[in-house]
Parts: sequence; C-alpha cells; structure tokens
Amino acid sequence: MALQGKDKQVIELSNELAKKLKSKEFDLAWKNAGELSSLLKNDEELQLPYQVIECIKRDLNSYYDMNKQLNKVTTRAFAIGSSFERSASI
Repeated sequence: MALQGKDKQVIELSNELAKKLKSKEFDLAWKNAGELSSLLKNDEELQLPYQVIECIKRDLNSYYDMNKQLNKVTTRAFAIGSSFERSASI
C-alpha cells in the first residue's frame, strides 16, 4: 500500500514519536504528539485501515496519560530538591 498525503504523515509522525519516546526525548515527543493529534481529528479523511487508526489513537491517549504522570513526577522531584536545598542551608 503506497501511502500518500495525510495517511503518510500519520504513519511518519507515529514512527517519529515512537523514536522520540524510545530514546527518552520526551520534550521533543510533545510536538510530534500534537501534530499527530491534529491529523487524527478528521480521521474520515484518512484511507488507513480503521484498526490502524484506532490503535494509533489509543497509543496517543496512552502517551498523553503517561506525559501527565511524568509531569507530576518531575514537579514532585523539583519540590523534593528544593526541600533538600532548604534543609542543607543551615
């Protein structure tokens, strides 16, 4: 199946997002996820199989859930680091 247009963009962005996540480039992954999300909003324009689109949407939702948890962890780590600084400043 030769991919064209938005179908090709969806697959390329999905692969790019996969690479960013696997290499722990979480800040860069956010941009890819946003672009992918925008393309998937009008999924009736896509020619990809329904199952593929649904899997990508599910993975994207999982990514957003993970990113929310990651943000909570980094915020908490910053707070703990700040607490260490206050404790050690005597």
